[in-house]
Amino acid sequence: MLGPAGVAVVALLAGCTDYLTPDPRETLAALPSVVPEPADNPGRPETIELGRLLYWDPILSGDRDIACATCHHPEFGYSDGLAVSVGTGGRGVGPARDADPAAPRTSRNAQTVLVTAWNGLSVDGAVAPELAPMFWDHRVTSLEAQVLGPITSAAEMRGTTVAEDQILDEVVARLGAIPEYVTRFEAAFGAGGVTATNLAKAIAAFERTLVPTNSSFDRYMAGDDDALTPAQIRGLHGFIYQGCARCHSGPLFSDFQLHELAIPSRPGAPVDLGDGQRRFRTPSLRMVTLTAPYMHNGALATLGAVFDNYHNNRVTDPLLEGDVEVAVGGADDLILFFDAISDGTFDRTIPARVPSGLPPGGP
Repeated sequence: MLGPAGVAVVALLAGCTDYLTPDPRETLAALPSVVPEPADNPGRPETIELGRLLYWDPILSGDRDIACATCHHPEFGYSDGLAVSVGTGGRGVGPARDADPAAPRTSRNAQTVLVTAWNGLSVDGAVAPELAPMFWDHRVTSLEAQVLGPITSAAEMRGTTVAEDQILDEVVARLGAIPEYVTRFEAAFGAGGVTATNLAKAIAAFERTLVPTNSSFDRYMAGDDDALTPAQIRGLHGFIYQGCARCHSGPLFSDFQLHELAIPSRPGAPVDLGDGQRRFRTPSLRMVTLTAPYMHNGALATLGAVFDNYHNNRVTDPLLEGDVEVAVGGADDLILFFDAISDGTFDRTIPARVPSGLPPGGP
């Protein structure tokens, strides 16, 4: 339960005790201390360091000009700050990334990689890492399977110079021609280690280390009443009281379910049917203040726009029936609470070099 200080602060500053919600620990939770790993891919130092280098190496892309890190960069909370990502043919990272108008764009917003180690974790418990749902539409499970998706996608890393059925063989051949990679793959996986399967395992092992720690919210949930400011406590209770936590629940602030929402389309963008029924996954709110813009298509530039959309637009999911109001105390309190789930520390390391000799993260 809330400590006496927490209850007193909320009661005093919310203006009435009717606003107090049940113990937040009944709906939300701190991040676990242990990251789940598949039995066949334990996070060994050799595997993780190999994965880090591969994550930053543009050699994995068809034209050698884009890396995993290009669209999932630590400077932008391991997202890219764009509505939808610019794939091969682009230059730079983040909101300033540009490209020839004919260069491919993806159709969806790049979600942060920071919490994917726990994908599927909800108030109902964890799922096995090989069953963890990935992407906005849950089309694959496990980080290992997710890794290969962008590499084989023409709009993301493959481009059009290498055929889809040839890109993985091409990438493996490139890696096998670089002695340092051969040595590192053998150290991680044994003789003959340079394979597409092991490539995916290495990057997945590295991504499982990208976890935010020691956020204000996690310290508060562990019993430190002073970890949140009075305004953040109001925002926390407003978040639950107004129904946000019906979908944004558990340690990752996601139920990991697919929902249909009325989200505005970006001008000129094709209709995106999500899982085929116009449904998309509830995104985690961890690091949310670092990863604008929002929604599956990046159509909402700010958190204020997100609040307005829920307040004003029709919703089709039963969990969201009725008007959605901002928290008591105003949207400012809610955003301040979001700061408390976005202030955890995380690995921002950018390698000085990668074994291919290409610029880490792309040109």
